[in-house]
Amino acid sequence: MLAGAAGVLITGQITPAEALKSIDFGVMVFLLSMFIIGAGFEASGLLEACIQWISCYAKNGDMLLALIIVCMGLLSAVFMNDTIAIIGTPVVLVLASRFEISKPEALLVLCFAITTGSVFSPIGNPQNYLIVSYAADISPYYLFLSGLLLPTMLSLGVIWVIMRPLFKNVVIYKEKNQLFDLSQYPFRKVMYLSLFVLFTGIGYKVLNGLTSFGVQIPFEWVSFAAAMPVLIFAPDRMNIIKKTDWRTLVFFAAMFILMHSVYDSGLFQHIIPEKSSPDVSGVMAAGIILSQFISNVPFVALFQPDLLSMGVSPSLVLALAAGSTIAGNLTILGAASNVIVIEQAGRSGVGISMKLFCKYGIPITLCQTVIYTVALTWYPV
Repeated sequence: MLAGAAGVLITGQITPAEALKSIDFGVMVFLLSMFIIGAGFEASGLLEACIQWISCYAKNGDMLLALIIVCMGLLSAVFMNDTIAIIGTPVVLVLASRFEISKPEALLVLCFAITTGSVFSPIGNPQNYLIVSYAADISPYYLFLSGLLLPTMLSLGVIWVIMRPLFKNVVIYKEKNQLFDLSQYPFRKVMYLSLFVLFTGIGYKVLNGLTSFGVQIPFEWVSFAAAMPVLIFAPDRMNIIKKTDWRTLVFFAAMFILMHSVYDSGLFQHIIPEKSSPDVSGVMAAGIILSQFISNVPFVALFQPDLLSMGVSPSLVLALAAGSTIAGNLTILGAASNVIVIEQAGRSGVGISMKLFCKYGIPITLCQTVIYTVALTWYPV
């Protein structure tokens, strides 16, 4: 992506001033803040606490699978799927070793869970946040929760059904000893403050959207305020800053520049249907298929100016969010979070092939596509 952005700058397809203007700094601040919170979550010992909690409450293979799906899915809705991809991979690797299950297949559950769980939240993934920032006149939490919460819960259930046979031979340990000494992490109190600020800000955003109470506060302000306790009070703040996913931030800055240049060229605009109101199934299909070639965030960045400027219904906005997100369940290339998980797994000596991913990803995506399409078509928002 950086090479592409450099290419359009060098060839004069976009001027440096236009390139700088094309970068959405609100999105960049939001991503940076959430990555800092995610790094703090790992450094605070809460990651280990999550492992311990799942280990203690997993009574059988079905329960273990459900806990992984629900915990990682809901965490991705709050902390963003790329963040949970970073901090969730070591959690699942430890759980796979402890319960003697296949590490590659356990990591597939993580990929599917964080992708699907992020669908119903406007801050669950970068493409949702891009959509929210573009369609700012719509109450984001009300919109996403009312239209996508129920189909997302059903879609998480699809993951449980399809992946369930892999967890039949789970070895459950009766002892419930702590996996880690959590007392050595005093920084947890700072993280609690950060999470309190984050959830308070989210709660205020929901209240503001439902009742128009108070002033409207941008998401990036909420996330930045929540990251401040980590930056100010963390004893090892430099290490947290080093662990921040700077590569993804570079990816986004370059993506804004490149996609702005591509959009101005008119190269892909003919793909958008010329009729004034594309249907839900068409937008879902476009999001799933085209995201395999340019990934879901560039897809939304490239096509949302046309798709969201036609006076479309809220259901179509949600179809764009759902289709571009569950594209990450079809193949590895459909979402950056998949690549993050697989790169981290590779550094631990665990490999996940495209064949294995698609073996489970294709049926999961097909079932989820039906669920979201039916929900948004028959019960429009």
